[in-house]
Amino acid sequence: MKAGDTFNLATVARSLRIPVLITVGLLAAFYAGVGLLPRVVHALAARSLYNYRDLVDRAVARGDWDGAVAVIERAAREIPREIYFERPEFMYERLGRIRQEQGGHVAESLEAFLRAQACYFRNIRLQGYAPPPRLIRDIIRACFEMDNPEGAYHEARFAMDLYPLFRQEFLKGHLLHAMEDPRIMRDLGLLELKQGNLASGTDRLNQSLVRNPRLPETHYWLGRFAEDLQQPEKAVQEYEAELANWPYSENAYTRLVAIYEQLHRDPAYINYRCNEVHQKALAQYPSATSTTGQLAALLIVGSKVELAFDLPEPGNLAFIIVANSTPCYDVWGWFEFALDDRHIQTIYADSPEVRGYTVQVNGVEAGHHTFRIENLSDAADGHDDRNVILYNVRVYRLS
Repeated sequence: MKAGDTFNLATVARSLRIPVLITVGLLAAFYAGVGLLPRVVHALAARSLYNYRDLVDRAVARGDWDGAVAVIERAAREIPREIYFERPEFMYERLGRIRQEQGGHVAESLEAFLRAQACYFRNIRLQGYAPPPRLIRDIIRACFEMDNPEGAYHEARFAMDLYPLFRQEFLKGHLLHAMEDPRIMRDLGLLELKQGNLASGTDRLNQSLVRNPRLPETHYWLGRFAEDLQQPEKAVQEYEAELANWPYSENAYTRLVAIYEQLHRDPAYINYRCNEVHQKALAQYPSATSTTGQLAALLIVGSKVELAFDLPEPGNLAFIIVANSTPCYDVWGWFEFALDDRHIQTIYADSPEVRGYTVQVNGVEAGHHTFRIENLSDAADGHDDRNVILYNVRVYRLS
């Protein structure tokens, strides 16, 4: 090898040293990055809101119940609803079970379950999308624990139509608690009447009256049963007894007028008594000066009506909602009553008849209040199904 060749090789080596070092450095960085990538991805995914299940499980494991709830609340607000497996109804149902597991938080658990159920109902794009039986059973159980038999009654009544094969299963809570409260005994009788068990249903109603002779709704339904048996005079007695116990019963007034006309009696006095009660309303919609006398609001699936009133002094209130609904596949309209954005009651209007539905709220503070009536029913076959027709609403202050 010549000296010139050595010089040229040395020159080439020196000229290649920097690119080689750069290449080696880049390869080292690349392989180091590849090695670190799983850890980085795992760290980012662990903090991602889409990983809320893992975040919730870890919070529950360390006893951070409120932290777990906060994660779910944020996920329900921020994760797009279009992602099927990340829907808010699933999240709120999980939230309710967390509060159940925590213990001592029945009210929070019930609120979460009701929010989950409302999300199921409001999702009208999925055909036949309805709350699962387990969620309904949890709501019924929580209603009993919260001393809200009215909520348990409407929940069971709805579930019996939605899942007819499980009808007896949804009665278990009422059978378990019937001896504790005459209201639950009454409701059990009504649920049995709905199933066609006339003898046991009327027997339950009579048992509830023995324990509380002034129990609202009981005499009314005994009157309806008497009408079915072609006993109009007996029905009149029952409806009069109902009005003596609960003068706000729109249903009893309506049936009395119908029977009086059937018996060729003048119903003027019944109408007079009814109008007297209406005049005692703290607020009514439409107003007493309305020319039509009816609100007549058609609540299609997902629509709502919001109304306001002023309460001069704190007290207990009764909201009488006169409405009916249309069915779809043997399931009727289902609407929510909320006061000042707080869920109070869900009502299953399982009849084509125009009826009065009562929502009683105790301990309402003085001031300006807003209530909302919203049709939560799902639309299994389009927007024309399970509509709720709202005729009027009256607000009474209870003495």
